[in-house]
Amino acid sequence: MLALDDEALLRQCRQETYRASGPGGQHRNKTDSAVRLSLFDGQILASCADHRSQHRNRVEALRRLRLTLALELRCALAEDLSTEVWTGSWALGRKDRRYAAFIAYVLDVLANHDWAVGIAAAGLGVSTGKLIRVLAQDPQTWNVVNQARKKIDLVNLRRP
Repeated sequence: MLALDDEALLRQCRQETYRASGPGGQHRNKTDSAVRLSLFDGQILASCADHRSQHRNRVEALRRLRLTLALELRCALAEDLSTEVWTGSWALGRKDRRYAAFIAYVLDVLANHDWAVGIAAAGLGVSTGKLIRVLAQDPQTWNVVNQARKKIDLVNLRRP
């Protein structure tokens, strides 16, 4: 799903527009500018009502949907997979288009190694400290990793 371009992913989604509630004065509740995207019959949702433009809200909701997909869906990796599949930069911000794919790949490698950070870091070709720092930059990613570790009775990671 993350490999799809924006238009193809939007075709897979159910899109809803609505009037956002809350503060905002005279510009709020005038048009249906808030956007909600759902996949898999509403199992994965993303919405945005931050902007006055429906187009900007759709773009932001799509970015949020990609991140939600990256955090929730795991893909099994082949055993003979080379260790350096991620060839891009490790210094990606949340607004970078490649960020969701990067986080999905890192989480897939972690899941493939039973959430053992040291072994996964070696498989990714980075130090354990660097992997922990990357995970700690995003609170959602950090929580996903610690929840997965908790399910298999591993201790929570401590922030660097």
